[in-house]
Amino acid sequence: MSSPTKETEEPSSSQAAPENAADDIGDADAAEQRPPAKRPITNTVIEISDTDSDDSDVCAVNSYQASADEVKRIRREYSSTSSSSDYSSDSESPWEDDSVVIEDKVTGKAVRAQLNPRANRMDDPKLNNNLKSQEVIERVKGYWEEEKDHICDEVTLTCQPFRLCRLHDLLENSEIINNIVDDMNTLDWSRKKMDLYEFHQTTDLANLTWQRSIRGIYELLKTEVMSLVSQVTGLELTSVSASCSLYGPGDHLLVHDDRLGDRRVAFILYLAPWTPRAPAPPPLLHNGAGDVPHKDEDEVRETTGSGWSPNMGGALELFECDAEGCPTQVTLRAYPANNTLAFFTVGPTSFHQVGEVLSLELPRLSINGWFHGPAPQPASHEAAPPTSLQPHNQVVLLNQWVEATYLSPRVRAQVQAQMERASEVCLRDVLLPARTAQLLQALEEPEVIWERCGPAQQRRYERVSPAWISEGSEVEGAVAGEASDDEQPVRGLVRVFSSTAFLRLLADCTDLPLAAYRRLEVQRWHAGDFTLLPPREHYQQPRLEAVLYLGVPEHPICGGQTMYVAPEEGEGAGDAEGALVTLPPAHNALNLVYCDAGAAAFTKYLSKMTMTPREHFYIVTCTYTE
Repeated sequence: MSSPTKETEEPSSSQAAPENAADDIGDADAAEQRPPAKRPITNTVIEISDTDSDDSDVCAVNSYQASADEVKRIRREYSSTSSSSDYSSDSESPWEDDSVVIEDKVTGKAVRAQLNPRANRMDDPKLNNNLKSQEVIERVKGYWEEEKDHICDEVTLTCQPFRLCRLHDLLENSEIINNIVDDMNTLDWSRKKMDLYEFHQTTDLANLTWQRSIRGIYELLKTEVMSLVSQVTGLELTSVSASCSLYGPGDHLLVHDDRLGDRRVAFILYLAPWTPRAPAPPPLLHNGAGDVPHKDEDEVRETTGSGWSPNMGGALELFECDAEGCPTQVTLRAYPANNTLAFFTVGPTSFHQVGEVLSLELPRLSINGWFHGPAPQPASHEAAPPTSLQPHNQVVLLNQWVEATYLSPRVRAQVQAQMERASEVCLRDVLLPARTAQLLQALEEPEVIWERCGPAQQRRYERVSPAWISEGSEVEGAVAGEASDDEQPVRGLVRVFSSTAFLRLLADCTDLPLAAYRRLEVQRWHAGDFTLLPPREHYQQPRLEAVLYLGVPEHPICGGQTMYVAPEEGEGAGDAEGALVTLPPAHNALNLVYCDAGAAAFTKYLSKMTMTPREHFYIVTCTYTE
């Protein structure tokens, strides 16, 4: 190493001749083992010797001596550029051929990159000046009134199936969205889980006063944004209610129209200040059902934006309605886009849903709510009470369908005792194995006619056509009131469930004087199917409900369980977390549930996260009354 007085200069071999040779014998011996380098060193050079010596290697960076570990680390990085492992101190080149020289080009202090810049904590959200322009407002208002689509840098307006306006780059200081997301991490979130939805939500923003960015966005919504929306829609708006929502994997919000009280305009402010990964090639187990085969995806329009991608799900999906005002199918999907506000007027045909979120990495964050104002009272609609049917008296041999165990008086007495204790019982392996296999095979036959059940704001699944069942039963059971030996198994199962003999068996198991039945269906369930709570007219009387699952996949699934709640017994009584009874899907398991007046059932949304596009199972349901 050079002397302290000349840090940038290394002695050459000619300078190595000692003034006193006797004092330098040891140094000479060391020089034979490891001769000094024969090149000048600057203060920006890293030099690493490429020898096999056991001594500590020397690395010179401003006269810095590196440890052996540091030298090894750097060697691994640059070993490919070393010229030779044979060290030679007699090289005539002014530069050593066995060294690595790297110029240090850093001229100043390194600055840490900030991937998601934040606004000053004292800043408030500011509305984009372009959206304040009266020219832009008047132009959008004109297209809104004429119900014509319009696209420009500031706004996208689509009018089918109903008018949806998206304001791009809503906030002038968009970096404040990162502040809002940071403040969201300090909030108390509640898990909302019911027949209609499943996601996380905060309290109303009016109650969140100490998070500056969230308080600022609330003030902006109830002043400038509400004024802008009022001008575009021509509606009188007087107040705003809003909350923060977080949708994780599998979360969803099913079909509804938002009509409640004085809600006039619904809005969603999307917060997605990140860059999602590019979608991977679809695996063997596709994440989501794509969509069930009955939908024509070519007819669905889609809009996208920054911060989110379609493979992540979570789109705002708008439904078209039939002549009776019932939603039929999705015609527009608007995916989340960072710093975008979407809004639409609430009305009889504003049916929409939030598609299931499929992202396992990024949440779907938003601030959403309604602008309120004077609104006409919605027309009251009372559903017709369900119609009951009488069981038939045809000969049914239960021992050819039902496991013999459940036909014994002792077991039926045990089932009755369980019903008296808990008002529900699960009869596993209730059908004979041979009959079950025959039935599952028959359900896959192309001759079985399936039809889609709706309306979409109440239920979505497929069922065997009642017309197909009754048509075949008239032919097959025409002889002596009995079924023929080659009776179609699906029709045979329906004939069993609707027979007097089966009602007697259920009466023995429940001690109920059953006399009629209704809503006997053989259902087929794919990912994305569900039922919601029925109209109150359907659960105002006591009843016995039978639910038989068939062909349930062996792997775990999310959703598809039948849940019983008391929706009219106060706040939270209808929440899925407080369910009275939950029936998990299990193959060949018949569940019997006695429901008092006021108890209602729904089948939970079947998640796309755990079902492949072609997977399905079956549910046979029937309600029996006294």
